[in-house]
Amino acid sequence: MHVNMINMRFSIIILSILFCATAFAQKPTEDALKKAVDAFNNALIKKDSTALKTLIYDNINYGHSDGWIQSKKEIIGDLFNGKITYNKIGNTDITTSIESNTAWVRAKTEMDVILEEKPLVVKLNALQVWIWKNKHWMLFARQSVKL
Repeated sequence: MHVNMINMRFSIIILSILFCATAFAQKPTEDALKKAVDAFNNALIKKDSTALKTLIYDNINYGHSDGWIQSKKEIIGDLFNGKITYNKIGNTDITTSIESNTAWVRAKTEMDVILEEKPLVVKLNALQVWIWKNKHWMLFARQSVKL
C-alpha cells in the first residue's frame, strides 16, 4: 500500500509538471511572434495557402505602400491569379512589443516581387499588428511605407 501511495504522488507531480509546461507553452511570447512573422513571409513566398489561412486573421486589413488594401481572400487569391509573386522578403531592424494578446512588429523590409508581370524590388518600413487567438499568433493588420 505504501508503494502505491508513492507511485500515486509521483504520478500527480509528473502530471502537474506536464500541465504547467503545456500551459506555459501556450502563452503569447516574443519568440512565437517572430516565428509567426517568418512563417507568414515564407508562406507568401511558397504560396502556401494552408499556412496563410492559419496565420491571417479573417478580417485583416493588409495595406501596401501604394495605398492598395487587401483582404484575407485577396492576399491568398492574388498569389495564384498572377497579380503578385513574392520572390524574397527580408526583414531588418525588427522591433516588437506585446501587450496581453496583442502585439506589433515594426521592421525595415526589402521585397523582391513580381507585381502584374513587372519585377520590383521595394524597400519599406512595415508595421504589422498581430493578435493571439486559438493559441497562436494571427496577422490582424499591416501597413507599409516606402523608404
